Amino acid sequence: PQGRVIVIDATRPTKLLRLLDDLGLDGTIEHLIITHPHDDHFRGGNRLAREKNIEEATVAPFWHEFGMGPPTYRALIARLASQQTNTTSLSGYSRWYPDGALTEPPAGVDPEIDHDAPFLELLGPTNGLVRMLEDANVFNTNHLSIMTRLSWRRFRMISTGDAQMENWSYFDTERLMEDKCQVLRASHHGSPNGTQWERITRLGPSQVIVSSDPHSGHHLPDLTATAIFTKFNSASGQMAALTVDTGTIHLRVTSGGHRKLTRFGDAPGADVDLTAGVSLTESSNPTDWAALLDNRVAGL
Repeated sequence: PQGRVIVIDATRPTKLLRLLDDLGLDGTIEHLIITHPHDDHFRGGNRLAREKNIEEATVAPFWHEFGMGPPTYRALIARLASQQTNTTSLSGYSRWYPDGALTEPPAGVDPEIDHDAPFLELLGPTNGLVRMLEDANVFNTNHLSIMTRLSWRRFRMISTGDAQMENWSYFDTERLMEDKCQVLRASHHGSPNGTQWERITRLGPSQVIVSSDPHSGHHLPDLTATAIFTKFNSASGQMAALTVDTGTIHLRVTSGGHRKLTRFGDAPGADVDLTAGVSLTESSNPTDWAALLDNRVAGL
């Protein structure tokens, strides 16, 4: 509400920088969150750090060899350090209030938490979770993913990077499943290990955004996840959409809780024309999940 800018993962820097400028935002990013050191989540971070003032950054556990990532990722961490960005290597739970947490009281009165202030909850893998997965010989870089929940009044949105089912289990252990969300950015491009029906039904979102192109090299969402999203999308009042079909999505939430999604139909490398948006609703959703499910079944 006070114009703070939070960027979760940075990939196509030219497109991202132009979009930030077109939205009329200033040259400061208050918080950059890189969920984990995979190229398709951080590759634009170095240019972003060169051209914008980044006040705070949160990254995956840097002490682990997987968390250190490739040289280009280490260069990003070094650049943030050289620019004196307050950088946190997250392990466990953290909470951040972009607009401030405390209300200014009258003289002589203790400040109180502002319950109307938006806040981010960040959940990274604990040392114990990492070690347990290593002992079981199943650990990979995706398990380092930072999961983020944004709350503002009654609105909640969850973005999960490439979190796997073990990360979701920890999300549940921290009792973050008990509050419903309205919007969910599906984990790991809709992979079966990041998307389970039980998680979606417990969180109860109305809209699920799946950032993926199912016909690209990674073939996600696969058959299992496609069946889940097809079932979810078939229910009244629910919508799952693939970003390859929608292009960039703009979500606006008002203080009264009303939310509106707009899609722009741009290709991944193309600029976003903010004057050419179309409302994204159940009836205007361009993703044909039933056809994709038929395609996945035919490929068995």
